[in-house]
Amino acid sequence: MKALSRVVSLSLISAAVLAACGGGGSDNTPAAPSGPRSLSISFDMIANGVAAKCGTPITGLGSKSSTVDLQNAAFYVSNINLVDAAGNLTPVTLASNDWQYDKVALINFNDGSSTACGGKAQATNAVITGTVPAGNYVGIQYEIGVPESLNHTDYATAPKPLNVQSMAWSWTSGRKFMLLEVNPVGGVTVTRTNNTTNPPTVTSSTQASWYTHLGATGCTSDATTGTYACTNANRMLVRLNSFNPDTQKITLDLNAMYNNVDLTSDTAGAPGCMSGKTDTECQGVFSNLKIDLNSGAPATAGIQSVFIARAK
Repeated sequence: MKALSRVVSLSLISAAVLAACGGGGSDNTPAAPSGPRSLSISFDMIANGVAAKCGTPITGLGSKSSTVDLQNAAFYVSNINLVDAAGNLTPVTLASNDWQYDKVALINFNDGSSTACGGKAQATNAVITGTVPAGNYVGIQYEIGVPESLNHTDYATAPKPLNVQSMAWSWTSGRKFMLLEVNPVGGVTVTRTNNTTNPPTVTSSTQASWYTHLGATGCTSDATTGTYACTNANRMLVRLNSFNPDTQKITLDLNAMYNNVDLTSDTAGAPGCMSGKTDTECQGVFSNLKIDLNSGAPATAGIQSVFIARAK
């Protein structure tokens, strides 16, 4: 990654205190701050450069420049670190509240204000709060996902925000790390080919929604120990080398999310992309998220542009 030419000093570090020198003069060198400092990280979501939200049609999305209604938009953020100029990572300690627990936080943009989004008011959250040791930081790194140690629990008895039913994805699979759902105008054409007949037969139907459900797959449990193992972790690694939480926010860009993805069609696997490694609809989505579809590990080539830093 390209090194920064200039260190961005975060204002989460307290104002420098001037120390007096001996001999009647003064030293303008700031005293080194100590102790943890408060941190607030803001998120938003855009399409075509403007806010994307429930109740407002989104145009020009995906490879077919589709017009869609937003149905759902939420994701878990975990293992958050600030990055210094040398590339060193410093973990952020999250505050404890209804949207944060241990090392994971839930960002939810679905306010339920439209019929597509449920038609009933829902609580939203677009801010992560916590503390970080004093220091000069230039960037941020985090994962989209739930840590393995917290993922495979019963949502009905889990602490907030791991208890959200819409983010549950069967007990062994754990949770949906990212939940994005859109309703394209005209619906989604679902085509299936049956190769067991001669000649092969093709059936076609229409459904309302194109789903993006990111989560761990290939998960099995050990009945003796109660532990789980997943062949494909599917956690997205995000690193923004230039980010100042005082002046910038982190933006989910739906145009980048669905670049070269046809939101009007489904030809194989679960509807839309539900993280299946043989699902053809997941190829474009995982390419944009920079996750290797076959292994579920972060891709070794390319830089993601789904999450970007923008001025507040």
